[in-house]
Amino acid sequence: MYRFITTAIFSLLITQVHARAPGTFSSVRSEVEKVSQRDLLKMLNDFIKPSLPSRMVGQPGHESAQKFLEISLREMDPKSSGTVTTISFKPDLEEGKNFHQRDFDEKVEGKIPKSSPEYQKWLHFTSYLKRQLDGLQNTEAHNIIWEKTGLNPKKILVITAHYDTITIDMKTMSIDTKSPMPGANYNATGVAAGLALVRVLSQVDLNYTVRLVFLDWQGIGFLGSYHYAKLLAEDKKAGKEILGVMNLEMLGQDTSFLDKTKKTGNMVLYGRQLASDERWAGQLIERGSKMGGKVSFELKANNFEQSDTFRFWEQGIPAVTFSQNWEDDFNPKFYQTSQDTAEVLNHETFYGAYKFIGGAVLGTLLDITR
Repeated sequence: MYRFITTAIFSLLITQVHARAPGTFSSVRSEVEKVSQRDLLKMLNDFIKPSLPSRMVGQPGHESAQKFLEISLREMDPKSSGTVTTISFKPDLEEGKNFHQRDFDEKVEGKIPKSSPEYQKWLHFTSYLKRQLDGLQNTEAHNIIWEKTGLNPKKILVITAHYDTITIDMKTMSIDTKSPMPGANYNATGVAAGLALVRVLSQVDLNYTVRLVFLDWQGIGFLGSYHYAKLLAEDKKAGKEILGVMNLEMLGQDTSFLDKTKKTGNMVLYGRQLASDERWAGQLIERGSKMGGKVSFELKANNFEQSDTFRFWEQGIPAVTFSQNWEDDFNPKFYQTSQDTAEVLNHETFYGAYKFIGGAVLGTLLDITR
């Protein structure tokens, strides 16, 4: 069971009085750039600071992050053009354990000899994660949503970003609850970009409904998206059309010295190998490219499993993840470690990624083609 806690009330009349609707990508760019790079970085740091040392499930910083988001969403939308809702629920721990077991069965079992130390390492780690889930029986999860109704309320674009963190000690293959984990790239960048989008979207009229969903419980089992994807499936059964899910994950890691192609600004849009999803992803890229920045997103339809999108695929919902280039420019030094700070991010790429995504979002919600 879950409960809905509504903290603001949408008023269509108010929205129609104060809002407007850009009709070209030039005007979209002007709207998106009302959030400056400085503004975006402030949102990033403002989110990180109150949740230190870690936003890991069960830690005090996790609750602080939840409260921060509920307050910030009201601040980003001072005229209450949308609603802020917290969905509190008991995460499906059995599904979390089943997920980790499936992951082991698909990637390790039958592929690595059982006598191998590598096999034993991953067997131990899988059992360890399942025990950790057993220890979280009394912990609630909280997905936090800002929703603005469009002229056609039955068509819905969903934008997601998880706000929790986790730190894995790869030497001991265990969760490290003592080390600080600021989680600037993982995934305060996605959260800050989402908050910036709320500020922009609150000021314009929209053809379709939009939901910004800040997902909980990504680090262990992807259980926040598991829960929310099932709610979206119910919306579909009720006659609503889900245009797709745009997931924001780790938007600030970008180097030339680690990059295999020695370039910056080459980010990736991850999706699944399905023609309809690829067409939709192509439309998002086309619209984002109209923003004229130095950051681009290349589609890789490789059934990406490192973020929440696969939970929506399980429910037959189109979903893509905007992220860093995991194949060509991945930096394990900063991934889920205490060194994942705002200072080590590529601030220009982060801002360029936000603008690209903003163009894709507004272009979709307003049917802009020029």
